[in-house]
Amino acid sequence: MAAPAVRVIAERKVAQHFITAGATSIADAIGYTPTRLGHARAFERLKGADVLKTDGRGHWYLDEAQWQRRRSSRRARVVLTMLAVAAAGAFAALR
Repeated sequence: MAAPAVRVIAERKVAQHFITAGATSIADAIGYTPTRLGHARAFERLKGADVLKTDGRGHWYLDEAQWQRRRSSRRARVVLTMLAVAAAGAFAALR
C-alpha cells in the first residue's frame, strides 16, 4: 500500500529536523517535541520503524542507514505499483 503524500512529507520533515540538528548518532541525540499533529504521527511511525532511536534518557537520534532503507523500500513499492497499473492499462487496451 502506498503511503499518502502527506505522511511521506511529514516523515521527511521530521527526519530533516534531526539531520539538520546533527542528531545522527547516540552521542548527538536531541530532545524532540513535535509541534504539529502530522509531525507527531510521523515521529511515532519513525520510532516504530527504528529510524528514530533513543539514548535511553528521552533524547532521540536518526539512524541514517535505516532511514535510507525506508526510503528505498518506499520507492520500490511505488515503482511496482506504477508497473502494475501500467500492465493493467496495457491489458485493458489490448482487449
